Parts: sequence; structure tokens; C-alpha cells
Amino acid sequence: MLQPAANSSKEAVISKLKQRGERLTIQRLLVIDALCTLGGHQTVHDIHQHLHQHSTDLTEPTIYRILQWLKDAETVSQTDLGHSGIVYELLGTNRHHHLVCLSCGAVIDVDDSVMASLREHLRQEYGFEPRIDHMAVFGMCRACHNQQ
Repeated sequence: MLQPAANSSKEAVISKLKQRGERLTIQRLLVIDALCTLGGHQTVHDIHQHLHQHSTDLTEPTIYRILQWLKDAETVSQTDLGHSGIVYELLGTNRHHHLVCLSCGAVIDVDDSVMASLREHLRQEYGFEPRIDHMAVFGMCRACHNQQ
């Protein structure tokens, strides 16, 4: 599992949300705290289990709604990693993406800089401002490709 991004301390997340004028309920703060504590990629189930272990019983649908709110507030990314499922991660300064092998399931981290030309192309060609927070690209890793 990846470590939390450098600027994903609970205080930094709360400060960002307050600057946006967002309302911070107890339930929202619990999910933010779980994301900061767990770090890396987490499923709704992972967060639910963590909260349950700390005597907090938020339902998975409630956690999901809070994660969607955080995603809309550009604080959390949501990525489908295939067999690993849909994961959520706090957005930090160390943004990254993944290459997911459809054959062996390997997940390779890719620096955000590889998306720069795609973002620019979409702006220039389509007048579209892309939000590419945390992306998974599916295909074949080098080892599996070479075995064919």
C-alpha cells in the first residue's frame, strides 16, 4: 500500500474544505480521519472496517456518499483498479496513476507527468479542461507481453 500524500494530513484536508465553505459533520470528519490514518488506496469496505474497529458504525452507503462528496470537493480520487476494485485516495502533491496488467494483475505506478501531454492535447484540440486525478490504464505488462 502507498503512503499518504505529503499534504494529506487531517488538518490540511479540513483546512482545504473549510476554505471551500464545505460543512464538516462528525461523519465526514470520521471518514477524513480514516483516510488520513490508513493512507494509500482504500475501498469503502476498508474504511468501514477501520471505523468499526474504532467503535464507529457508519454504514457503507454513508461512507460511499461521503467519499463522493470528497471527490466532488477535489479532495479524494476514485479509481477502478480492476481486480482490486474501486479505491479512494486523498489527493496530494504526489499525484500518480497506474498501469494494470490484465494478465497477471501487476500494478505499476506512473508519475503524473505522463498525463501532461494528454491534458494539453484535450485543452488545445477540444477546449476541454480535463480532471485527471488518479487514473488506471489497463493492458499488458512487459513480462506478459513478451510471453506471447
